[in-house]
Amino acid sequence: MRSRFRNLVISIHCFFCITTAFSQNQKSDILINKAWDFVLSDNDSARIYISKLKDIYKVEKNLLLRVKTLEVEGLYYEIIQNDYKKASELYLKAIKIAEQNKIDYVKNLYHSIGVMFHTTDEYEKAKIYYQKSLEAAKKSSDNDLLVKCLINLGSINSSTEKYDEAEKLFLESLEYEASFETKRSTYSNLGNLKIRENKFEEAINFLEKAIAVNPETGQEGDVMDYSYLINAKSKLKNFDGIDTLLKKSEKFLVQTDNLRNRSIMLKSIGNVYESMGNFSKATQFRNQYIQVYDSLKMQQRDDIVYELETKYQTEKKEEELQKRIKEKNQLLIFTFLSGFIILILSCLAYLNIKQKKKVNKQKAQLEILVDEKNTLLKETHHRVKNSFQIVSSLLYLQSENISDKEAALAVKEAQNRVKSMILIHQKLYSKDQLVGIDSKEYIEDLVNDIIENQSDSIENLKISTIIDSKIFSIDTITPIGLIINELITNVIKYAFPEKIQNPELKVSFLKKDANYELKVSDNGIGISNQNNPESFGLKLIHSLAKKLKATVSFENNNGTTVTLVITKFEELN
Repeated sequence: MRSRFRNLVISIHCFFCITTAFSQNQKSDILINKAWDFVLSDNDSARIYISKLKDIYKVEKNLLLRVKTLEVEGLYYEIIQNDYKKASELYLKAIKIAEQNKIDYVKNLYHSIGVMFHTTDEYEKAKIYYQKSLEAAKKSSDNDLLVKCLINLGSINSSTEKYDEAEKLFLESLEYEASFETKRSTYSNLGNLKIRENKFEEAINFLEKAIAVNPETGQEGDVMDYSYLINAKSKLKNFDGIDTLLKKSEKFLVQTDNLRNRSIMLKSIGNVYESMGNFSKATQFRNQYIQVYDSLKMQQRDDIVYELETKYQTEKKEEELQKRIKEKNQLLIFTFLSGFIILILSCLAYLNIKQKKKVNKQKAQLEILVDEKNTLLKETHHRVKNSFQIVSSLLYLQSENISDKEAALAVKEAQNRVKSMILIHQKLYSKDQLVGIDSKEYIEDLVNDIIENQSDSIENLKISTIIDSKIFSIDTITPIGLIINELITNVIKYAFPEKIQNPELKVSFLKKDANYELKVSDNGIGISNQNNPESFGLKLIHSLAKKLKATVSFENNNGTTVTLVITKFEELN
Protein backbone atom coordinates (compact mmCIF):
# COMPACT_ATOMS: atom_id res chain seq x y z
CA MET A 1 0.00 0.00 0.00
CA ARG A 2 1.75 3.17 -1.23
CA SER A 3 -0.21 5.75 0.78
CA ARG A 4 -2.93 6.06 3.30
CA PHE A 5 -6.21 4.92 1.68
CA ARG A 6 -4.92 6.45 -1.54
CA ASN A 7 -8.05 6.13 -3.59
CA LEU A 8 -10.43 7.42 -0.98
CA VAL A 9 -8.01 10.18 -0.04
CA ILE A 10 -4.47 10.90 -1.13
CA SER A 11 -1.71 11.50 1.39
CA ILE A 12 0.95 14.16 0.89
CA HIS A 13 3.62 11.77 2.05
CA CYS A 14 5.82 10.34 -0.65
CA PHE A 15 9.47 9.42 -0.89
CA PHE A 16 10.78 12.32 -2.96
CA CYS A 17 9.01 14.95 -0.79
CA ILE A 18 10.70 13.68 2.35
CA THR A 19 14.20 13.39 0.96
CA THR A 20 14.04 16.98 -0.32
CA ALA A 21 12.93 18.31 3.02
CA PHE A 22 15.73 16.56 4.93
CA SER A 23 18.62 16.94 2.48
CA GLN A 24 20.61 18.83 5.11
CA ASN A 25 20.83 15.77 7.32
CA GLN A 26 21.57 12.50 5.54
CA LYS A 27 21.04 10.30 8.60
CA SER A 28 17.64 11.87 9.28
CA ASP A 29 16.81 11.40 5.58
CA ILE A 30 17.42 7.68 5.79
CA LEU A 31 15.54 7.20 9.04
CA ILE A 32 12.48 9.24 8.05
CA ASN A 33 12.27 7.48 4.68
CA LYS A 34 12.54 4.08 6.36
CA ALA A 35 9.82 5.02 8.84
CA TRP A 36 7.46 6.18 6.08
CA ASP A 37 8.24 3.14 3.99
CA PHE A 38 7.32 0.74 6.79
CA VAL A 39 4.19 2.71 7.79
CA LEU A 40 2.89 2.80 4.23
CA SER A 41 3.50 -0.93 3.86
CA ASP A 42 1.65 -1.65 7.16
CA ASN A 43 4.86 -2.86 8.83
CA ASP A 44 5.22 -2.42 12.56
CA SER A 45 9.01 -2.02 12.15
CA ALA A 46 8.32 1.68 11.58
CA ARG A 47 8.30 2.03 15.37
CA ILE A 48 12.07 1.35 15.54
CA TYR A 49 12.93 4.19 13.17
CA ILE A 50 10.51 6.59 14.86
CA SER A 51 12.30 5.91 18.15
CA LYS A 52 15.69 6.67 16.53
CA LEU A 53 14.34 9.92 15.06
CA LYS A 54 13.19 11.01 18.52
CA ASP A 55 16.73 10.51 19.85
CA ILE A 56 18.16 12.67 17.04
CA TYR A 57 15.84 15.67 17.45
CA LYS A 58 16.37 15.62 21.24
CA VAL A 59 20.08 16.14 20.62
CA GLU A 60 19.86 18.52 17.63
CA LYS A 61 16.83 20.50 18.85
CA ASN A 62 15.60 20.49 15.25
CA LEU A 63 11.95 21.61 15.38
CA LEU A 64 11.27 20.73 11.73
CA LEU A 65 12.52 17.19 12.33
CA ARG A 66 10.44 17.03 15.50
CA VAL A 67 7.12 17.96 13.84
CA LYS A 68 7.77 15.55 10.96
CA THR A 69 8.58 12.77 13.42
CA LEU A 70 5.37 13.50 15.29
CA GLU A 71 3.55 13.36 11.96
CA VAL A 72 4.94 9.98 10.92
CA GLU A 73 4.27 8.63 14.42
CA GLY A 74 0.68 9.87 14.14
CA LEU A 75 0.33 8.09 10.81
CA TYR A 76 1.78 4.92 12.39
CA TYR A 77 -0.94 4.90 15.09
CA GLU A 78 -3.61 5.77 12.55
CA ILE A 79 -2.79 3.16 9.89
CA ILE A 80 -1.06 0.31 11.69
CA GLN A 81 -2.53 0.56 15.19
CA ASN A 82 -5.93 2.02 14.17
CA ASP A 83 -5.65 4.15 17.33
CA TYR A 84 -7.29 7.39 16.19
CA LYS A 85 -7.15 9.00 19.61
CA LYS A 86 -3.35 8.68 19.84
CA ALA A 87 -2.94 9.72 16.20
CA SER A 88 -5.01 12.87 16.86
CA GLU A 89 -2.87 13.82 19.87
CA LEU A 90 0.33 13.52 17.82
CA TYR A 91 -0.95 15.48 14.79
CA LEU A 92 -2.34 18.29 16.96
CA LYS A 93 0.90 18.48 18.95
CA ALA A 94 2.87 18.80 15.70
CA ILE A 95 0.52 21.53 14.43
CA LYS A 96 0.78 23.45 17.69
CA ILE A 97 4.62 23.45 17.55
CA ALA A 98 4.64 24.42 13.85
CA GLU A 99 2.16 27.28 14.34
CA GLN A 100 3.96 28.67 17.39
CA ASN A 101 7.32 28.62 15.60
CA LYS A 102 5.97 29.66 12.17
CA ILE A 103 7.29 26.53 10.47
CA ASP A 104 6.15 26.41 6.84
CA TYR A 105 5.64 22.64 7.06
CA VAL A 106 2.41 23.33 8.97
CA LYS A 107 0.59 23.26 5.61
CA ASN A 108 1.55 19.59 5.26
CA LEU A 109 0.36 18.90 8.81
CA TYR A 110 -3.01 20.49 8.03
CA HIS A 111 -3.27 18.09 5.12
CA SER A 112 -2.34 15.07 7.26
CA ILE A 113 -4.95 15.72 9.95
CA GLY A 114 -7.45 16.52 7.20
CA VAL A 115 -6.81 13.06 5.76
CA MET A 116 -7.46 11.48 9.15
CA PHE A 117 -10.78 13.31 9.57
CA HIS A 118 -11.62 12.36 6.00
CA THR A 119 -11.03 8.65 6.56
CA THR A 120 -13.12 8.74 9.75
CA ASP A 121 -15.98 10.42 7.80
CA GLU A 122 -15.71 13.76 9.63
CA TYR A 123 -16.09 15.59 6.32
CA GLU A 124 -16.67 19.13 7.58
CA LYS A 125 -13.56 19.06 9.77
CA ALA A 126 -11.56 17.53 6.92
CA LYS A 127 -12.67 20.31 4.55
CA ILE A 128 -11.51 23.00 7.01
CA TYR A 129 -7.98 21.59 7.19
CA TYR A 130 -7.79 20.82 3.45
CA GLN A 131 -8.74 24.44 2.70
CA LYS A 132 -6.05 25.70 5.08
CA SER A 133 -3.51 23.44 3.41
CA LEU A 134 -4.67 24.46 -0.09
CA GLU A 135 -4.36 28.20 0.63
CA ALA A 136 -0.88 27.76 2.11
CA ALA A 137 0.15 25.57 -0.85
CA LYS A 138 -0.93 28.27 -3.31
CA LYS A 139 1.04 30.94 -1.42
CA SER A 140 4.20 28.82 -1.42
CA SER A 141 3.65 27.50 -4.98
CA ASP A 142 3.69 23.93 -3.68
CA ASN A 143 1.94 22.31 -6.65
CA ASP A 144 2.32 18.78 -5.33
CA LEU A 145 0.43 19.61 -2.13
CA LEU A 146 -2.05 21.77 -4.04
CA VAL A 147 -2.96 18.85 -6.36
CA LYS A 148 -3.46 16.48 -3.45
CA CYS A 149 -5.73 18.97 -1.68
CA LEU A 150 -7.83 19.34 -4.84
CA ILE A 151 -8.15 15.56 -5.12
CA ASN A 152 -9.17 15.16 -1.48
CA LEU A 153 -11.70 18.01 -1.61
CA GLY A 154 -13.10 16.35 -4.72
CA SER A 155 -13.33 13.07 -2.81
CA ILE A 156 -15.33 14.73 0.00
CA ASN A 157 -17.75 16.27 -2.50
CA SER A 158 -18.11 12.88 -4.16
CA SER A 159 -18.86 11.22 -0.80
CA THR A 160 -21.49 13.88 0.01
CA GLU A 161 -23.14 13.48 -3.43
CA LYS A 162 -22.01 16.86 -4.80
CA TYR A 163 -20.92 15.14 -7.98
CA ASP A 164 -20.55 18.17 -10.29
CA GLU A 165 -18.27 19.98 -7.83
CA ALA A 166 -16.29 16.77 -7.25
CA GLU A 167 -15.67 16.23 -10.99
CA LYS A 168 -14.65 19.88 -11.39
CA LEU A 169 -12.01 19.53 -8.63
CA PHE A 170 -10.66 16.22 -9.99
CA LEU A 171 -10.31 17.60 -13.52
CA GLU A 172 -8.66 20.76 -12.13
CA SER A 173 -6.06 18.57 -10.39
CA LEU A 174 -5.14 17.00 -13.76
CA GLU A 175 -4.21 20.46 -15.13
CA TYR A 176 -1.12 20.57 -12.88
CA GLU A 177 2.07 18.60 -13.28
CA ALA A 178 2.03 15.65 -10.92
CA SER A 179 3.59 12.23 -10.43
CA PHE A 180 2.24 9.10 -12.09
CA GLU A 181 0.92 7.88 -8.73
CA THR A 182 -0.87 11.16 -8.01
CA LYS A 183 -2.60 11.05 -11.40
CA ARG A 184 -3.46 7.41 -10.71
CA SER A 185 -5.33 8.61 -7.61
CA THR A 186 -7.27 11.17 -9.65
CA TYR A 187 -8.34 8.52 -12.18
CA SER A 188 -9.35 6.18 -9.38
CA ASN A 189 -11.45 8.89 -7.71
CA LEU A 190 -13.05 9.79 -11.03
CA GLY A 191 -13.87 6.11 -11.52
CA ASN A 192 -15.47 5.90 -8.08
CA LEU A 193 -17.42 9.11 -8.82
CA LYS A 194 -18.81 7.64 -12.04
CA ILE A 195 -19.84 4.47 -10.16
CA ARG A 196 -21.84 6.64 -7.76
CA GLU A 197 -23.46 8.32 -10.78
CA ASN A 198 -24.24 4.87 -12.26
CA LYS A 199 -22.07 5.68 -15.31
CA PHE A 200 -20.25 2.38 -15.23
CA GLU A 201 -18.64 2.41 -18.68
CA GLU A 202 -17.03 5.81 -17.96
CA ALA A 203 -15.97 4.45 -14.59
CA ILE A 204 -14.22 1.45 -16.17
CA ASN A 205 -12.31 3.75 -18.57
CA PHE A 206 -10.92 5.79 -15.67
CA LEU A 207 -10.23 2.78 -13.46
CA GLU A 208 -8.27 0.93 -16.14
CA LYS A 209 -5.94 3.96 -16.13
CA ALA A 210 -5.83 3.73 -12.35
CA ILE A 211 -4.51 0.13 -12.33
CA ALA A 212 -1.98 0.77 -15.11
CA VAL A 213 1.67 -0.13 -14.39
CA ASN A 214 3.92 2.79 -13.47
CA PRO A 215 6.64 2.67 -16.21
CA GLU A 216 9.25 4.09 -13.80
CA THR A 217 8.63 1.86 -10.78
CA GLY A 218 6.69 -1.10 -12.14
CA GLN A 219 4.06 -0.42 -9.48
CA GLU A 220 0.44 -1.41 -10.26
CA GLY A 221 -2.78 -0.07 -8.86
CA ASP A 222 -3.57 -0.87 -5.23
CA VAL A 223 -6.41 -2.46 -3.28
CA MET A 224 -8.80 0.46 -3.74
CA ASP A 225 -8.19 0.74 -7.50
CA TYR A 226 -9.02 -2.94 -8.00
CA SER A 227 -11.97 -2.72 -5.62
CA TYR A 228 -13.58 0.08 -7.63
CA LEU A 229 -12.85 -1.64 -10.95
CA ILE A 230 -14.50 -4.92 -9.96
CA ASN A 231 -17.43 -2.92 -8.54
CA ALA A 232 -17.94 -1.19 -11.89
CA LYS A 233 -17.65 -4.45 -13.82
CA SER A 234 -20.06 -6.10 -11.42
CA LYS A 235 -22.67 -3.36 -11.90
CA LEU A 236 -22.25 -3.50 -15.69
CA LYS A 237 -22.06 -7.32 -15.64
CA ASN A 238 -18.90 -7.04 -17.72
CA PHE A 239 -16.81 -10.03 -16.60
CA ASP A 240 -14.01 -9.75 -19.16
CA GLY A 241 -10.74 -10.43 -17.34
CA ILE A 242 -12.59 -10.71 -14.03
CA ASP A 243 -10.72 -13.87 -12.97
CA THR A 244 -7.39 -12.01 -13.13
CA LEU A 245 -8.82 -9.05 -11.24
CA LEU A 246 -10.22 -11.30 -8.51
CA LYS A 247 -6.90 -13.14 -8.07
CA LYS A 248 -5.04 -9.84 -7.64
CA SER A 249 -7.74 -8.50 -5.33
CA GLU A 250 -7.58 -11.55 -3.09
CA LYS A 251 -3.80 -11.22 -3.06
CA PHE A 252 -4.16 -7.64 -1.79
CA LEU A 253 -6.39 -8.89 1.02
CA VAL A 254 -3.56 -11.10 2.26
CA GLN A 255 -1.01 -8.27 2.02
CA THR A 256 -2.88 -5.48 3.86
CA ASP A 257 -3.76 -5.28 7.54
CA ASN A 258 -5.64 -2.00 7.18
CA LEU A 259 -9.19 -2.64 8.37
CA ARG A 260 -10.86 -0.03 6.17
CA ASN A 261 -9.19 -1.22 2.97
CA ARG A 262 -9.93 -4.83 3.84
CA SER A 263 -13.61 -4.11 4.50
CA ILE A 264 -14.03 -2.27 1.18
CA MET A 265 -12.28 -5.00 -0.82
CA LEU A 266 -14.20 -7.83 0.90
CA LYS A 267 -17.50 -6.11 0.12
CA SER A 268 -16.52 -5.57 -3.52
CA ILE A 269 -15.43 -9.18 -4.04
CA GLY A 270 -18.66 -10.42 -2.42
CA ASN A 271 -20.69 -8.20 -4.77
CA VAL A 272 -18.97 -9.44 -7.92
CA TYR A 273 -19.36 -13.10 -6.93
CA GLU A 274 -23.05 -12.43 -6.33
CA SER A 275 -23.38 -10.83 -9.79
CA MET A 276 -21.70 -13.90 -11.30
CA GLY A 277 -24.18 -16.18 -9.53
CA ASN A 278 -21.57 -17.73 -7.22
CA PHE A 279 -23.59 -17.28 -4.04
CA SER A 280 -21.40 -19.56 -1.93
CA LYS A 281 -18.34 -17.39 -2.54
CA ALA A 282 -20.43 -14.23 -2.21
CA THR A 283 -21.65 -15.30 1.24
CA GLN A 284 -18.12 -16.22 2.33
CA PHE A 285 -16.72 -12.77 1.51
CA ARG A 286 -19.78 -10.93 2.83
CA ASN A 287 -19.39 -12.64 6.22
CA GLN A 288 -15.71 -11.64 6.34
CA TYR A 289 -16.68 -8.08 5.41
CA ILE A 290 -19.18 -7.84 8.29
CA GLN A 291 -16.55 -9.04 10.80
CA VAL A 292 -13.92 -6.56 9.57
CA TYR A 293 -16.42 -3.70 9.38
CA ASP A 294 -17.53 -4.25 12.98
CA SER A 295 -13.88 -4.25 14.13
CA LEU A 296 -13.23 -1.04 12.22
CA LYS A 297 -16.17 0.80 13.75
CA MET A 298 -15.19 -0.30 17.26
CA GLN A 299 -11.71 1.14 16.82
CA GLN A 300 -12.47 4.35 14.96
CA ARG A 301 -13.93 6.38 17.84
CA ASP A 302 -14.77 9.41 15.67
CA ASP A 303 -16.23 11.24 18.66
CA ILE A 304 -12.89 11.02 20.52
CA VAL A 305 -11.02 12.40 17.52
CA TYR A 306 -13.48 15.27 17.21
CA GLU A 307 -13.27 16.01 20.94
CA LEU A 308 -9.47 16.16 20.89
CA GLU A 309 -9.42 18.55 17.94
CA THR A 310 -11.98 20.80 19.64
CA LYS A 311 -9.94 20.74 22.84
CA TYR A 312 -6.86 21.75 20.85
CA GLN A 313 -8.66 24.72 19.25
CA THR A 314 -9.93 25.84 22.67
CA GLU A 315 -6.46 25.64 24.22
CA LYS A 316 -5.03 27.57 21.29
CA LYS A 317 -7.49 30.44 21.80
CA GLU A 318 -6.82 30.52 25.54
CA GLU A 319 -3.06 30.76 24.93
CA GLU A 320 -3.54 33.69 22.56
CA LEU A 321 -5.71 35.46 25.14
CA GLN A 322 -3.13 34.98 27.90
CA LYS A 323 -0.40 36.27 25.60
CA ARG A 324 -2.29 39.49 24.90
CA ILE A 325 -2.93 40.01 28.61
CA LYS A 326 0.79 39.64 29.43
CA GLU A 327 1.84 41.94 26.56
CA LYS A 328 -0.41 44.75 27.79
CA ASN A 329 0.70 44.31 31.40
CA GLN A 330 -2.86 44.52 32.68
CA LEU A 331 -2.63 42.02 35.51
CA LEU A 332 -3.60 44.58 38.15
CA ILE A 333 -6.54 45.86 36.10
CA PHE A 334 -7.59 42.30 35.42
CA THR A 335 -7.59 41.52 39.17
CA PHE A 336 -9.63 44.62 39.91
CA LEU A 337 -12.10 43.80 37.16
CA SER A 338 -12.36 40.22 38.38
CA GLY A 339 -13.26 41.42 41.88
CA PHE A 340 -15.76 43.86 40.44
CA ILE A 341 -17.29 41.16 38.25
CA ILE A 342 -17.53 38.81 41.22
CA LEU A 343 -19.33 41.54 43.16
CA ILE A 344 -21.75 42.09 40.29
CA LEU A 345 -22.29 38.37 39.89
CA SER A 346 -22.97 38.07 43.62
CA CYS A 347 -25.56 40.84 43.38
CA LEU A 348 -27.06 39.25 40.31
CA ALA A 349 -27.11 35.88 42.05
CA TYR A 350 -28.92 37.40 45.02
CA LEU A 351 -31.40 39.15 42.74
CA ASN A 352 -31.81 35.96 40.76
CA ILE A 353 -32.61 33.95 43.90
CA LYS A 354 -35.06 36.61 45.01
CA GLN A 355 -36.65 36.74 41.57
CA LYS A 356 -36.78 32.94 41.42
CA LYS A 357 -38.71 32.83 44.71
CA LYS A 358 -41.10 35.42 43.34
CA VAL A 359 -41.54 33.48 40.09
CA ASN A 360 -42.13 30.24 42.00
CA LYS A 361 -44.80 31.95 44.08
CA GLN A 362 -46.44 33.35 40.93
CA LYS A 363 -46.17 29.95 39.29
CA ALA A 364 -47.97 28.31 42.21
CA GLN A 365 -50.72 30.95 41.98
CA LEU A 366 -51.00 30.45 38.23
CA GLU A 367 -51.26 26.69 38.68
CA ILE A 368 -54.15 27.23 41.08
CA LEU A 369 -55.81 29.58 38.56
CA VAL A 370 -55.25 27.08 35.75
CA ASP A 371 -56.80 24.29 37.82
CA GLU A 372 -59.77 26.52 38.58
CA LYS A 373 -60.08 27.47 34.90
CA ASN A 374 -59.91 23.85 33.83
CA THR A 375 -62.59 22.93 36.36
CA LEU A 376 -64.81 25.74 35.06
CA LEU A 377 -64.11 24.74 31.46
CA LYS A 378 -65.00 21.13 32.20
CA GLU A 379 -68.19 22.25 33.89
CA THR A 380 -68.98 24.43 30.87
CA HIS A 381 -68.54 21.52 28.48
CA HIS A 382 -70.65 19.38 30.80
CA ARG A 383 -73.45 21.94 30.84
CA VAL A 384 -73.27 22.42 27.05
CA LYS A 385 -73.46 18.65 26.62
CA ASN A 386 -76.47 18.48 28.94
CA SER A 387 -78.17 21.30 27.03
CA PHE A 388 -77.63 19.53 23.75
CA GLN A 389 -78.88 16.33 25.38
CA ILE A 390 -82.10 18.08 26.36
CA VAL A 391 -82.51 19.34 22.78
CA SER A 392 -81.88 15.83 21.47
CA SER A 393 -84.44 14.36 23.88
CA LEU A 394 -87.03 16.95 22.86
CA LEU A 395 -86.42 16.18 19.21
CA TYR A 396 -86.80 12.47 19.94
CA LEU A 397 -90.10 13.02 21.77
CA GLN A 398 -91.27 15.26 18.95
CA SER A 399 -90.43 12.62 16.32
CA GLU A 400 -92.37 10.00 18.28
CA ASN A 401 -95.51 12.14 18.16
CA ILE A 402 -95.35 13.06 14.47
CA SER A 403 -97.44 10.89 12.18
CA ASP A 404 -96.01 12.25 8.94
CA LYS A 405 -93.07 9.97 8.11
CA GLU A 406 -91.08 12.60 6.24
CA ALA A 407 -91.47 15.12 9.03
CA ALA A 408 -90.53 12.50 11.61
CA LEU A 409 -87.48 11.56 9.56
CA ALA A 410 -86.43 15.23 9.30
CA VAL A 411 -86.68 15.59 13.09
CA LYS A 412 -84.71 12.36 13.50
CA GLU A 413 -81.95 13.71 11.25
CA ALA A 414 -81.84 16.93 13.26
CA GLN A 415 -81.48 14.80 16.39
CA ASN A 416 -78.47 12.97 14.84
CA ARG A 417 -76.84 16.30 14.02
CA VAL A 418 -77.22 17.37 17.62
CA LYS A 419 -75.77 14.02 18.76
CA SER A 420 -72.59 14.66 16.73
CA MET A 421 -72.09 17.88 18.75
CA ILE A 422 -73.02 16.18 22.03
CA LEU A 423 -70.21 13.69 21.40
CA ILE A 424 -67.71 16.54 21.05
CA HIS A 425 -68.54 18.13 24.40
CA GLN A 426 -68.76 14.76 26.12
CA LYS A 427 -65.20 13.99 25.06
CA LEU A 428 -63.96 17.42 26.13
CA TYR A 429 -65.56 16.93 29.53
CA SER A 430 -64.16 13.43 30.07
CA LYS A 431 -60.56 14.09 28.91
CA ASP A 432 -57.65 16.17 30.18
CA GLN A 433 -57.50 17.83 26.75
CA LEU A 434 -60.10 20.55 27.26
CA VAL A 435 -59.79 22.54 24.03
CA GLY A 436 -59.32 19.91 21.35
CA ILE A 437 -60.67 16.61 20.03
CA ASP A 438 -58.71 13.58 18.79
CA SER A 439 -59.96 13.00 15.23
CA LYS A 440 -59.49 9.22 15.25
CA GLU A 441 -61.31 8.62 18.52
CA TYR A 442 -64.13 11.06 17.70
CA ILE A 443 -64.83 9.96 14.11
CA GLU A 444 -64.75 6.25 14.95
CA ASP A 445 -67.20 6.78 17.86
CA LEU A 446 -69.42 9.02 15.68
CA VAL A 447 -69.57 6.47 12.84
CA ASN A 448 -70.42 3.65 15.23
CA ASP A 449 -73.13 5.75 16.93
CA ILE A 450 -74.77 6.69 13.59
CA ILE A 451 -74.70 3.09 12.35
CA GLU A 452 -76.15 1.70 15.60
CA ASN A 453 -79.08 4.15 15.49
CA GLN A 454 -79.92 4.06 11.76
CA SER A 455 -78.78 0.88 10.00
CA ASP A 456 -81.31 -1.65 11.36
CA SER A 457 -82.78 -2.16 7.90
CA ILE A 458 -79.43 -3.02 6.27
CA GLU A 459 -78.33 -6.56 6.98
CA ASN A 460 -74.67 -7.52 7.26
CA LEU A 461 -73.43 -3.95 6.70
CA LYS A 462 -69.61 -3.96 6.81
CA ILE A 463 -67.98 -0.82 8.23
CA SER A 464 -64.29 0.08 7.77
CA THR A 465 -62.49 3.22 8.92
CA ILE A 466 -58.97 4.59 8.37
CA ILE A 467 -58.49 7.71 10.50
CA ASP A 468 -55.36 9.76 11.27
CA SER A 469 -55.02 10.68 14.94
CA LYS A 470 -54.72 14.46 15.31
CA ILE A 471 -56.04 16.95 17.87
CA PHE A 472 -58.32 19.57 16.28
CA SER A 473 -60.10 22.60 17.70
CA ILE A 474 -63.87 22.56 18.25
CA ASP A 475 -64.32 25.00 15.34
CA THR A 476 -62.68 22.46 13.02
CA ILE A 477 -64.04 19.16 14.32
CA THR A 478 -67.70 20.31 14.58
CA PRO A 479 -68.30 20.87 10.82
CA ILE A 480 -66.33 17.70 10.04
CA GLY A 481 -68.60 15.69 12.36
CA LEU A 482 -71.76 17.22 10.86
CA ILE A 483 -70.57 16.48 7.31
CA ILE A 484 -69.79 12.85 8.23
CA ASN A 485 -73.24 12.56 9.81
CA GLU A 486 -74.93 13.83 6.61
CA LEU A 487 -72.90 11.59 4.32
CA ILE A 488 -73.45 8.40 6.33
CA THR A 489 -77.16 9.20 6.79
CA ASN A 490 -77.49 9.60 3.00
CA VAL A 491 -75.77 6.25 2.48
CA ILE A 492 -78.12 4.48 4.89
CA LYS A 493 -81.20 6.15 3.37
CA TYR A 494 -80.43 5.85 -0.34
CA ALA A 495 -77.47 3.57 -1.14
CA PHE A 496 -79.10 0.22 -0.37
CA PRO A 497 -82.83 0.37 -1.32
CA GLU A 498 -83.01 -3.38 -1.82
CA LYS A 499 -81.18 -6.25 -0.26
CA ILE A 500 -77.62 -6.19 -1.62
CA GLN A 501 -75.10 -8.88 -0.91
CA ASN A 502 -72.11 -7.70 1.13
CA PRO A 503 -73.12 -4.02 1.62
CA GLU A 504 -70.06 -1.98 2.64
CA LEU A 505 -69.39 1.52 3.98
CA LYS A 506 -65.87 3.03 4.16
CA VAL A 507 -64.80 6.20 5.96
CA SER A 508 -61.27 7.63 5.80
CA PHE A 509 -59.74 10.83 7.14
CA LEU A 510 -56.05 11.20 6.21
CA LYS A 511 -53.34 13.85 5.92
CA LYS A 512 -52.51 14.52 2.26
CA ASP A 513 -49.51 16.84 1.87
CA ALA A 514 -50.57 20.10 3.59
CA ASN A 515 -54.31 19.29 3.61
CA TYR A 516 -56.69 16.67 5.01
CA GLU A 517 -58.86 14.39 2.87
CA LEU A 518 -62.24 13.11 4.14
CA LYS A 519 -63.68 10.29 2.04
CA VAL A 520 -66.98 8.41 2.52
CA SER A 521 -67.75 5.62 0.02
CA ASP A 522 -70.22 2.76 -0.42
CA ASN A 523 -70.89 -0.05 -2.89
CA GLY A 524 -74.57 0.81 -3.31
CA ILE A 525 -76.59 1.96 -6.32
CA GLY A 526 -74.81 5.28 -6.72
CA ILE A 527 -76.00 8.86 -6.23
CA SER A 528 -77.94 10.67 -8.94
CA ASN A 529 -78.88 13.95 -7.27
CA GLN A 530 -75.59 15.40 -6.04
CA ASN A 531 -76.56 18.76 -7.54
CA ASN A 532 -80.19 18.70 -6.31
CA PRO A 533 -80.86 22.25 -5.05
CA GLU A 534 -83.77 21.04 -2.90
CA SER A 535 -81.66 18.64 -0.80
CA PHE A 536 -81.15 20.15 2.64
CA GLY A 537 -78.40 17.60 3.42
CA LEU A 538 -76.38 18.61 0.36
CA LYS A 539 -76.91 22.30 1.12
CA LEU A 540 -75.64 21.70 4.64
CA ILE A 541 -72.58 19.77 3.38
CA HIS A 542 -71.63 22.55 0.94
CA SER A 543 -72.22 25.24 3.57
CA LEU A 544 -70.01 23.46 6.11
CA ALA A 545 -67.38 22.78 3.41
CA LYS A 546 -67.10 26.53 2.80
CA LYS A 547 -66.24 27.06 6.47
CA LEU A 548 -63.40 24.51 6.07
CA LYS A 549 -62.43 25.92 2.66
CA ALA A 550 -62.94 22.39 1.33
CA THR A 551 -63.65 21.15 -2.19
CA VAL A 552 -66.45 18.56 -2.51
CA SER A 553 -66.51 15.94 -5.28
CA PHE A 554 -68.89 13.05 -6.02
CA GLU A 555 -67.93 9.93 -7.96
CA ASN A 556 -70.19 7.08 -9.13
CA ASN A 557 -68.20 3.89 -9.67
CA ASN A 558 -69.66 0.67 -8.22
CA GLY A 559 -71.29 2.84 -5.62
CA THR A 560 -70.75 6.41 -4.50
CA THR A 561 -67.58 8.10 -3.22
CA VAL A 562 -67.75 11.59 -1.74
CA THR A 563 -64.39 13.31 -1.24
CA LEU A 564 -63.65 16.54 0.65
CA VAL A 565 -60.19 18.11 0.51
CA ILE A 566 -59.99 20.33 3.60
CA THR A 567 -57.56 23.26 3.44
CA LYS A 568 -58.59 25.29 6.51
CA PHE A 569 -58.21 23.63 9.90
CA GLU A 570 -56.69 24.23 13.33
CA GLU A 571 -54.42 21.51 14.70
CA LEU A 572 -53.51 21.61 18.38
CA ASN A 573 -50.62 19.11 18.37
